[in-house]
This record gives sequence, structure tokens and C-alpha cells, in this order.
Amino acid sequence: MKEGLIIKLYRERSGMTQTQLGKGICSVTHISKIESGNTKYSAEITDLICEKLNIDLEKEFADYEQLEKLLDDWLQMMIHQENDELDQIKEEIENNTFIHIPQVQQTYRILLARYWLTKRDLERGRNLLEQIQTRYENLERQNRNLLSHTLGIYYLSIGKTKKAAQHLMDVNPLEYANYEFYYHLASALHAMGAKVKAYHYCNLALTYFQKTNNFKRIIDTHLLMLLQMDSDPIYLRDDVLNNYQDLIKSCRRYNEEAKEIYIWHNLGVHYTSRGLYLEAIEAYQKVLKQCVKLSLPHLKLGALRGYVHSSLLSEIYIKEELEDHLRTGIHMAERMSNHTYLHAFHALQLQLDKKEKAEYFRFLEETFLPHLQVEGNHTILSLYERELFQYYREKGEYEKACRLTERYMGMEVKPLDNF
Repeated sequence: MKEGLIIKLYRERSGMTQTQLGKGICSVTHISKIESGNTKYSAEITDLICEKLNIDLEKEFADYEQLEKLLDDWLQMMIHQENDELDQIKEEIENNTFIHIPQVQQTYRILLARYWLTKRDLERGRNLLEQIQTRYENLERQNRNLLSHTLGIYYLSIGKTKKAAQHLMDVNPLEYANYEFYYHLASALHAMGAKVKAYHYCNLALTYFQKTNNFKRIIDTHLLMLLQMDSDPIYLRDDVLNNYQDLIKSCRRYNEEAKEIYIWHNLGVHYTSRGLYLEAIEAYQKVLKQCVKLSLPHLKLGALRGYVHSSLLSEIYIKEELEDHLRTGIHMAERMSNHTYLHAFHALQLQLDKKEKAEYFRFLEETFLPHLQVEGNHTILSLYERELFQYYREKGEYEKACRLTERYMGMEVKPLDNF
């Protein structure tokens, strides 16, 4: 098969037709079958073809296999988050003669999209993925799985967790050996509130990362599992906090600064959900301070939202400071076309301006919560649905409270005379 692809590439480069190449050697039908890998052929025929094309097939075959190795090394670097040599490998791949073979181009372009996502150039990654999707029917099975995985990564990166999960569920683990996709699937399911399924896929991902000695991703997976423990009332608060501290120590031990910032962000969410607003503010402050020197725009957006939200809930804040954070967040969200955070900052602005409670909660009910439900962002959804539920209870609007429970929590509840 590879020999046929090599022969076809050099025939086309020489400007010869199949008829011209086969003249004096074999029939045009036989040349066609050799190029497509659909027939056996003798060494004598191969030698004559290579002589006519002026190539050393053994050397070219070695170069082809080197390209396959480079593509795999490139992917493994992205899986292991070893980004220092990504550009160098990219250059070596692009300088290899066989990068122009269509089957290789398929793989390269999908990996290139992931490369841009890794570089946080989401627009270039998205554009490339959209181009690849237009030729989906031409993709080999392995590349279809690779594309579904990469699309899942893209949609996770922009907060569209439902779409991410749909693509990741299309990956066939019997055909696709990169079980890293279990981690991304677990992340999407966690954000959608499917905690049991998320924990299951976390375990599968953890096994894969342990087998491949991928320490960085082991930390990621432990953190994701911790988030699921965090949302389960059977786990004691002190146990959860100790686990967070252990992960922070591991990050410092291995100089994983970006991962430590992510953990502090999740600690902020943890503290807010338990009414520990001052602790949450301190955690978000750490994130914002570190985001000054590291380019982590999505994490900064989350920290800005969390800092303002926790400050408002604590009722201890400087209005001008929160207004500045909101302006920064709105500007970033507009630039990134992130409608989830635009809605979140609008809701916080209503609170900061001390608008009528009814206006704020009407915005939650009619705009923000339906948007979060569609996007599958259960993490933020759960924070605000509690506020709306409590508001309905205080107002005595029990039917609305029950409808909210049914709509967002998936529970059928009959209204009672009192709660």
C-alpha cells in the first residue's frame, strides 16, 4: 500500500500518466492497482518502475515511515502537553516529501487543527476543522475518529459541552487507540451534570495516562474526579480541601504553574458553592494575579466572573473595582464571542447596579439559565439556579420553583402548600 502511494506521488510529480509509466513494463490496469494497493507485484516490476521514476524505493519507504513517526510524535507531544518542540516537529513534517500524499494530508490537517487549539488560536483551529468537515466522506475511519476527538476538544474549549459530548461519543474505541478522548468525554459529561458517567470515563482515562506515564494528565484527571467528589454531599468538606491541597503541592513539585492556577480557580468555585465567599475571593485573586503573566483567557474570564459574584454575595466590596473587572470581562468575552460569559457579566452588572430583584431574576429565568441549559454548562447553571430557586421560595411562588426543579434538575416535583 505505501509503496503504491510513493509510486503514485512520484509519477504525478514527473508529469507521467499511468499509461506512460507502464509502457514496456506492465498494463495501465496493473499500474492503477499497484498505486491503490489492490494487487501483488513482483520485485522485477517494482525495480523497472522505480528506475523509470529515478527513485530508490527503499530510501523513499524509510522517509515515508519517518513521516508517520513524526506525526505520531507530534500527537504524543500534544497529549503529554510537552509543547516546547511542537513547532520544530511541525517544520520537519512540512518538509517531508510525503506530506503531499492525500491520505497523509488528512491526518496532518486534523493534527494541525489540534496544534492551533493547543496554541490557543481557536479561530485558526475552527476554520481548519470546518474545511475538513466538508470532506468528511473522504476521510479514512481512523481519521474520522481523530476528527471527532479534535472537534470535541474544540467545543470544550469554547464551553459548548453538549456539542463536545456529541462528537466525543462518535469516537469508536475499538478503532481509535488514543484513549485520551475518555478524559475529554468525562469533562463534557461533568459540565453537563452527568456525574456518574463522567466518573466512569475518568477512571478509563486515568488508567490510560498511568500506563503511558503521562503525569501531567494524571493531575488533570485527578482534579476532574475531585470536582465530582466536590459536588457529592457524601464527601466531607475537609477531605475535599485536603485533596485540593495535595494537588497544588504536586503541581509545585513538578513546576506545573498553569495547572495550579486551574486548581485555584476550582477552589474558588468550591468555596462559593459552600457560602465561603471570602475564601473564594482570595482564590480568584490568586488566579487573576497569575493570569497577568500567563496567557489563559478562558481561565481569566472564569476568575473575573467568580470574583465579582463572590464579592457581591459577601456584600464586602469596592464598587469601582468590580465595575473595572466587569468592563475587562465584557471586553474579553466580546472579543472571544463567548455568549455565556456575556450573559454572566450582564447578570452581575444588574446585581451591582442594585436593579430591582425582579429584573435580575427575570433575566436569569428568561435568558441566562435557558442559554446555559442549551450549552450544557451545568457548572455555572447550578450556581444560578439555586439563587432563582431560593428567590421563588421567598416570594411564595412554589409552582415556579417546582417548574425550575423539573426543567433544570430533571426532577418531577408537585407543588405543596408550603416548603
